[in-house]
Amino acid sequence: MLRLRIAACLATLPLLVSGCGYFLPSHHYYAVGVARIGDQVHVYAPLCDGERVLEVEAYDNAAEAQASDDDPDPTRFTYWKAADPTEESVAEGWLILGDSRGFKQTPVSAGANIPLPERVGISLRLRVERGEHTVGDVVAVLEAPEYPAGTDRRTVRYSYRRENSKDLRDPQEIRKQSGCAAAYPA
Repeated sequence: MLRLRIAACLATLPLLVSGCGYFLPSHHYYAVGVARIGDQVHVYAPLCDGERVLEVEAYDNAAEAQASDDDPDPTRFTYWKAADPTEESVAEGWLILGDSRGFKQTPVSAGANIPLPERVGISLRLRVERGEHTVGDVVAVLEAPEYPAGTDRRTVRYSYRRENSKDLRDPQEIRKQSGCAAAYPA
């Protein structure tokens, strides 16, 4: 998995440098919003009409980056992995890390392999217009804004873009700025 991510990054570098970046969103990488509501970590993954979450994986980004490409267990650093949404809101990108109630399958239950890391890599396999596409981000759970339990996830402000954890935006602002997930490098 690490080899695939590195190859994808290297393959897109010439496009970003050559001026073809005009076809990519201005911030060059897909980003999700993250907020803590009560004791749950909520993720808002902005998607365009026709884009749907098929699978989500939350993993220890730092540990996976240091892992060998020969690792026989590709989920060794996975905190949680779920697939095949059963709830419309989940398919539309409204996720709660570790909560599998909105999915048919849970290949890795929350915390089965590792505890929730401070910096969580989030990988989303999506259905898009031309098939499937994978995007991802890294979020700092401890830097996410906190709200009381029961707060409507559609009204909170999420931490958005990992280089500035103070950049808080509501879902409409995130959706407006992000562009379509399919436009980002895999």
